[in-house]
Amino acid sequence: MRGLTLEQAADKAGIKPAYFRYLMSQLNGTNLDLRTPPEPGERARRYSPQKLAAWIKNGKPLPASERTSVPEDTDAQTHVAGTAVRTTNGNGWTVSVEDPSILVEANTLQRAWSLSRMKAAEKLGIELEELVVDVTVEFPVEQAAHFETGRQLAAEAEATRLKAEQHRLEGIRGLVKAGWRNNEIAAAMGMTPQRIQQLLAGK
Repeated sequence: MRGLTLEQAADKAGIKPAYFRYLMSQLNGTNLDLRTPPEPGERARRYSPQKLAAWIKNGKPLPASERTSVPEDTDAQTHVAGTAVRTTNGNGWTVSVEDPSILVEANTLQRAWSLSRMKAAEKLGIELEELVVDVTVEFPVEQAAHFETGRQLAAEAEATRLKAEQHRLEGIRGLVKAGWRNNEIAAAMGMTPQRIQQLLAGK
């Protein structure tokens, strides 16, 4: 079974995609890496549902250098929206929250996010574990436009890839109906019989 896209994984984790992408940048290449093994021709790595579920169950930990954990999402938690902006001098980050009104600054994005959670929980009079601050990073206009274009192109490429895979599968199914054996299809298509079987099984 193929892994989850970034958007699907973020949804399962209860985290907005922009912040989930940031969190994953902290995990990639570590022993907490949630991605599936790379596949030939794959444009964007996917995320393992099993690894993601374990990460969520363990409190969504980050590597030792960024030890603050993201709280596990439950129906009882309070969500507030925040915006993160890199300071103009490039020496830190600010996170602003509208309700309750909070503005914090720190030398790293993770630290600013952590401080915003603590201050928001204090103002709301709730426990830290009961609060989730969904932070959206505000990129410079020019770079944000590139990211958005890239996101749209990636979505179009993903749709095209899925459509191509569906056509390939229909072709293989047609050969099976025509009496071709799996080893014949594999030899003709430069694949292994095991891979043909996996495709026919929907994997």
